Amino acid sequence: ALYALGTIPVQLSVSMVVAYLLLKSLRAKGLFRVVLFLPYVTPVIASAVVFRSIFSPHPASLANRLWTLGGFAEMRWLYESRSILALALQAVGIVNYPAWVDSALPSLALTSIVVYNIWVYIGYDTVILLAGLSAIPRHYYEAAQIDGAGSWQVFRHITLPLVSPTLFFLSMVAVIGTFKAFNHIYIMRTPGARDSVDVLSISIFDLIFEYHNAGYAAALAFILFIVIMALTMVQNRLLGKRVFYGE
Repeated sequence: ALYALGTIPVQLSVSMVVAYLLLKSLRAKGLFRVVLFLPYVTPVIASAVVFRSIFSPHPASLANRLWTLGGFAEMRWLYESRSILALALQAVGIVNYPAWVDSALPSLALTSIVVYNIWVYIGYDTVILLAGLSAIPRHYYEAAQIDGAGSWQVFRHITLPLVSPTLFFLSMVAVIGTFKAFNHIYIMRTPGARDSVDVLSISIFDLIFEYHNAGYAAALAFILFIVIMALTMVQNRLLGKRVFYGE
């Protein structure tokens, strides 16, 4: 749940902004589409290994170099099981804080994996949204201009409703994808992160190949299927009513 909540809203929001900018103002849209789409088509194992090096606790890692430019202390990134709030409290000298600060909030290791996921899927979502935006008939915008509508009014009352089917599709795919994520998390997880990055698919894998408990793993796999199906149905029921499919 933390992984999905940290990924999907940021991913879709940034993709919407980038797609809108590409549609309205930027030239060489074909080149930008290719550049944005590259992270998605790059092999997951290769890109996850690269990001594991970027978020290494080594002082010379790219993440630590950029982080220390702001005068901050070096971080352990993928090797850190404590939450960002807990690290912030400790940085200001508050050592005694409630246990839920670590248990109920994403760890720094999980946050690093969320950054990777956003980097991968922003390009995919942008390309799909750009296709949806390009399909909106121009006469809606012309009529709004004649009526004196501002940029925000055009975006709020024309662009968002007409691109809502695309956003609905992307949100459905994103929820399913985040709840069954495995490959990049398996590559990027570290002993230092403990179980703070272990989603259900990782637990199922460990139960089979590490603990040889196939029965329990099969039960968890069935529960994961039920959870994904239930979330899909709830999302379809709640968000499906807000989707505008035209006249």
